[in-house]
Amino acid sequence: MQNAIIPKRTLSLNDTPFSEPIPCPSWLNPAPDPSASSVKPLRFAPMNAEPAGLTAQTDRRLPPPVCALNFPIAMNPGLAKALGVMMKLDFQRSVLNRIPVIETHPERYFRQVFFLCDEYQHFATVGENEPTGDEKFFSLSRQPKCIPIVATQSISSLKSTLPGDSWRTLLQTFRTKIFLTLSDDFSARTASELCGKEDRLKASYNLSESGHDASISLLTGRAISHRANLTASKSYYPQSDFRFDTKTFTELKNAQSVVIAYDGFNPMPPAFCYLKPYFNDPNKSYFQQLEEGLL
Repeated sequence: MQNAIIPKRTLSLNDTPFSEPIPCPSWLNPAPDPSASSVKPLRFAPMNAEPAGLTAQTDRRLPPPVCALNFPIAMNPGLAKALGVMMKLDFQRSVLNRIPVIETHPERYFRQVFFLCDEYQHFATVGENEPTGDEKFFSLSRQPKCIPIVATQSISSLKSTLPGDSWRTLLQTFRTKIFLTLSDDFSARTASELCGKEDRLKASYNLSESGHDASISLLTGRAISHRANLTASKSYYPQSDFRFDTKTFTELKNAQSVVIAYDGFNPMPPAFCYLKPYFNDPNKSYFQQLEEGLL
């Protein structure tokens, strides 16, 4: 990679969309070209052109790997959201254009592409009856080798930004779901329903008392018997219940989660998962970090 065009100052309605290009960080430019100029912005390669350096083992028919937009949402919330959504749609369109190239060259290796988005509820769009939309892109993302990873505050925040029940169509496209602590009842109830139910054995206790030759006590006025029997019984019966109830999701502690995982071939049952922050020692287990007060 040579250099990427990165905004140098905050954009507003009266500003130029991009300022002059600046070099990428050194760790993004492992093998600079000595003959190239000090600043050389990356450009989109047309699909019918053969970019320089393309071999049978590499694929460079993508937009620049780094595309940064510096636009504080407090300056102009509407414009900031519109720019973010347009950048997302342009990225999705470029990724989907890989499909005919991959099918034309099955012998060539095509690298994987990541779509990472935090606060996804601000940029989520659904097409419903339209041919575009995030749910349609995510359903086709495996074919162009795109791995989407999004993070949202809650299911309620995603639901409030999308019309009708379209959030259900979008949510089902994510095969792997990681639930952290949920504070609202709708998100906790939805997460509990997504984890499904399972048959569990419930214990039932029964106590019974019987007596022979019963009579009424003149002192207490209660029924008494000199020959009484007390019977206690315990039985089990299957009952369908949620794997994780709503209380479990609302009481998750720090670095704890409930995961509905998919390994690429088969779905895995929901499980309780302990997480480790990236800034802690990866060689220490969750319980060691918890005992040392690192969590």
